[in-house]
Amino acid sequence: MRIFRRTAVIVTSLLLTLGLTACGNAATNSNTKVLKLALEIAPNALTTEMAQKAADQIKEETNGSVTVEIYPSGQLGSQRDFIESMMLGTIEIGYVSASSVENFEPEFVLYDIPFTVFGPEHAEVLWDSEISQQVQQKFLEEQGIRTLGMIDCGPRNIYTTVEVRSAADFSKLTMRTADVAGLINLFNALDANPTVTAFNEIYTAMQTGVVNGFEIGLESVLSNNLQEVVDYCVETCHTYTIDCFLMSERAYQRLTPEEQEIVTRAFEEASTEQRKAFNENLAGYKERLASAGVETIQFSDEEISKVIEMAQPAIEKSISGIFNTAIVEEIRAMG
Repeated sequence: MRIFRRTAVIVTSLLLTLGLTACGNAATNSNTKVLKLALEIAPNALTTEMAQKAADQIKEETNGSVTVEIYPSGQLGSQRDFIESMMLGTIEIGYVSASSVENFEPEFVLYDIPFTVFGPEHAEVLWDSEISQQVQQKFLEEQGIRTLGMIDCGPRNIYTTVEVRSAADFSKLTMRTADVAGLINLFNALDANPTVTAFNEIYTAMQTGVVNGFEIGLESVLSNNLQEVVDYCVETCHTYTIDCFLMSERAYQRLTPEEQEIVTRAFEEASTEQRKAFNENLAGYKERLASAGVETIQFSDEEISKVIEMAQPAIEKSISGIFNTAIVEEIRAMG
């Protein structure tokens, strides 16, 4: 009987210990701050990989008090959805193009004025400039979203199934564009037919002939297998792709000062690594495009001059009421 009672006490004690341990683990898990990170791009895209690297770093350096969950391929909607959700605090972090922010902060057109930024160093100088920092601060104060880092996706070119070898040939194009006024204005000015389509619908839209062209950066073409539905790459370099990681200020303020520093630094480092890796890989990206049978078309200086002249009304319209026209030459001079 004594043995039975002693055994019962031991078993009871063990059960209580396990119960307390379980409760302790549940408390730890419930105290973990989860940050949802939304992207439209594919899981194998370079920027998605850099986002995952930042997530791993944050989990390690916060000892698990902050975790970042990655949602690629538009699982949480479009870039507009990401921004609206960050304003509400229902998505904590989003990867978006600077041009997509224009719908919420018009001064972000600074990064997206056609034919003003001409290379990676030029883009970084613009991003770090005083006027750029003022624009980002205004976005934080008025919309409650902070920038975490700049992503470089290179010049934006046109990918199409029809030959475009002169400025006049733009009239052949039914162009998929993002829901960005500057891009819509640009392709209207070039006599193309801009059609707003979600990023994750480009492949199908090209296959079915809803559109016969689109414009994005080269790495995004390859990571989403869009080289399979085009025949030509027209090197217009009409804008330079400056993208960014953004974070809801509501979510940021839920973090401790130490956690804020870790999250900020992790995304800054990931963004820097992305820019370096992208430009190191650019030649390889071009080789992959050629290997897929896509012909690259380069305009003559004369034709490019015609394109820029045609684009002038769109350039002026994009900054009207936002910046003085002198901003165009100011940005060009930064390069």
